[in-house]
Amino acid sequence: MELDVQELESLKRKLDITIPEDVVTERIDKAYRDLNRQMKMPGFRPGKIPRHILEKQVPVQSFTNMFQELLQEYYEKALRKSGIVPVGAPEIDNSDFQDVKKNNPLKFSVTLDIKPEVKVKDYKGIKVDKVEINLPDEEVQAAINSILEQYGSDVHHDEDHKAEKGDYLTVDFDGFFDGQPLENGNAKDMKIRIGDNKMIKGFEDELLGHKLGDEFEAKAILPPNWNNKISRVRIPVPGSKDKTPEDIAIFNVKIKEMKKMDVPELTDDIAEKEGFDSIDKFKRGVKTKLQSMYEHKEEMRIKEVIFDQLVKVNPIDAPDSMVNSELKFMLEGMKFQIEQSGMKTEDSGFDEDKAKDEWRDKAEKNSKGYILLENIGSLENIHVSQFDLEEEFKSLAEQSKQKPDDVKNRMMANPEVIKHTSSKILGRKVMDFLYSNCEFNFVKSLRGEDKR
Repeated sequence: MELDVQELESLKRKLDITIPEDVVTERIDKAYRDLNRQMKMPGFRPGKIPRHILEKQVPVQSFTNMFQELLQEYYEKALRKSGIVPVGAPEIDNSDFQDVKKNNPLKFSVTLDIKPEVKVKDYKGIKVDKVEINLPDEEVQAAINSILEQYGSDVHHDEDHKAEKGDYLTVDFDGFFDGQPLENGNAKDMKIRIGDNKMIKGFEDELLGHKLGDEFEAKAILPPNWNNKISRVRIPVPGSKDKTPEDIAIFNVKIKEMKKMDVPELTDDIAEKEGFDSIDKFKRGVKTKLQSMYEHKEEMRIKEVIFDQLVKVNPIDAPDSMVNSELKFMLEGMKFQIEQSGMKTEDSGFDEDKAKDEWRDKAEKNSKGYILLENIGSLENIHVSQFDLEEEFKSLAEQSKQKPDDVKNRMMANPEVIKHTSSKILGRKVMDFLYSNCEFNFVKSLRGEDKR
């Protein structure tokens, strides 16, 4: 085999590979022998068809699988010989295959990306503030009340009652922007609980203080994707100070029904239904769960800080193919979320081209971080096991409400997906390692609010 390696860019290489003529001839001869045994032709016994007749019936270019295997074999040999470790799928130029001949060498070229050489520094003992979560009694009680509401019943307010936070309202509304009706901006008998923040920004606040039967105008801020406008969808770019003007809509609202929740007192019976032996254990369980939720949220925040710090102090380039792959998975993830919500992607207003432009910087940053995490994994002997993959299959199955084996089989059938999934799992394991090796400066705070 002849091999010539060209450096096209810092992270891009071109391999010019020549397969020896004796190998090409041997593979072609074998392909025709196998074909002779399998092919049936009137006037000839199996395996006795003259070669020149076979060649007329089946040109050498027809042995697609044989040539693909030959190409893959010599591509892998070229990688071993050169010591190159590729990133992403290679670009293959096999135009010479169209004119392949016996007793002639066969040439093809492969263009591929490589990972940068990395020597990660300062990844242990990263100094970071960690907020100590101190839950006030009012927040714990609010969580308890939220559970008790499941055992309550709603009752009508008095007619002179003014809407307040926690009330359940049934309303009609018609929305307008710049005097024009909003697409999907109207509803009849819409049920809203003030304070749930399930409506667009500002809408629920506009209901406060109004009475049953009131008809009035309410102002609210339209989201970026309102009326199928996804033009402003973005992942924030660090340092960016540009702000998009907010679109304010006007809604004609009528309150048709106003109720409150009659919440029962906490009893041993309710505590038992929630899986606790007593009221005290129920209260402690609610507080522990709430505390755990905030601590998990704080851990995720710290890991983002660690990730950003790694990328900042270890400047490297990310291969284009790796960035493109990460961007692809980001886009597919968004589409999956849309479909999981019950909406068709084409009806959601999601603009893939705009998202590609706006998310590329994030994909590049992620790719750099993955390279650094993989390098740390090698230094610290952290690996992805089959058990790790199986647990990931189970987790994804639960999220998508599918059978674990179905998720596993679909993912295993796509090498790119498995490679990307393994990379994410390794990243999480390395992040756990880095988190456990941080130097924390503890900061006191309430409800996870950062007081630094």
